[in-house]
Amino acid sequence: MDNKSYSYVLRKIGREQNENMLEVLRKSPIDSKGLRICFDRKPDIFLAPDLTSEHMECAGFFHGEDLLGFAMLSYQNVYVNGLPRTVMYYGNAHVKKEGRRKGFLYKTTDILFCDTYKNSNLGYAIVMKKNEAAEKFIGKRKSDYPNIPASKIISDLKVTNIMIAFRKKESSEYQVRKATMVDIDSIVSLIRQEYSKRLFAPVIDKTIFLKNLKKRPNFEISNYYVAEKEGKIVGVCASWETGIFKQNVIVRYGRKLKMIKILHSMLARLFALPQMPKEGEALKDATIIEYATLRRNPDILEALLLKIYNDYHRQKYNMLIIGSCSDDPILNATQNFFNHSVVSSLILFSKDESLLEDGKIATSLPYMDLVAL
Repeated sequence: MDNKSYSYVLRKIGREQNENMLEVLRKSPIDSKGLRICFDRKPDIFLAPDLTSEHMECAGFFHGEDLLGFAMLSYQNVYVNGLPRTVMYYGNAHVKKEGRRKGFLYKTTDILFCDTYKNSNLGYAIVMKKNEAAEKFIGKRKSDYPNIPASKIISDLKVTNIMIAFRKKESSEYQVRKATMVDIDSIVSLIRQEYSKRLFAPVIDKTIFLKNLKKRPNFEISNYYVAEKEGKIVGVCASWETGIFKQNVIVRYGRKLKMIKILHSMLARLFALPQMPKEGEALKDATIIEYATLRRNPDILEALLLKIYNDYHRQKYNMLIIGSCSDDPILNATQNFFNHSVVSSLILFSKDESLLEDGKIATSLPYMDLVAL
């Protein structure tokens, strides 16, 4: 039968479509600043949502039996107005070129937003700046699709990529070391103080902390670093090499970046620097998560990052990745590192439009979960 005669259909999907979903990802690379990159999620695209959510639904867009695109709606237990609440995260929406301009994202609302888990009526999404195909949906509703939630931009989020090159001098004011199980109470206390004030930060306590230690792959207590002053823990963050389930694959370097790569390769051989990956290879990176400091002091976070940077320098990593809202002063901790940033819009949405009114939701200092992206 001629595949062109098939109609386009939308239906719920699960792990049985894992390989096809990964193929959609590989055929939907992102172009940014002269770089074409694929955010691959092999071998299991469902692992990151499983690690960061309590429930998840996925809609697939088909032409015949060919999967053209998909979108996930995850449900997370996070802080809203200082209290735990189950909210929706609409993300991991990818469509092959041949499946675009067919109303796929509008159509997903009939499947994903009709009946929500725990009757959730508040959620968020993250859209990269200048992604015009996605930005056009913000704040738009259609009478043909009554389940489309109301939405608006509430903040800018910034992912800062710290490039690893030469070793750095570490802080003399703070003593930074890897954490042990003895430090857990202090770590949880700092993280909880930080998270409870931030919109969409995950709910945390000692039980959840220990559960995360057990379920996260390639992760243990030594992934945490603590900063001490006068014998007291004043800062914490964790570094996580997530390459076993998330890879940032370089599809193509632009002309300018190719020249930079050639120059960098020469310097790397001379000074034992980490080599940039070839086209088709993944960046060797680590993600900074669960950071918190006493009184949100960026100097403490910088001391932590300096130690982590040098540790990963020895292991020939290319990059550390950290994120927050763009106006978060704690990101000043990254200013003395060679870095570049990618800015996205944080979208608040709700089926109850009144929740989007000014003052209903405290939107200052929203949290960014890089593992869930």
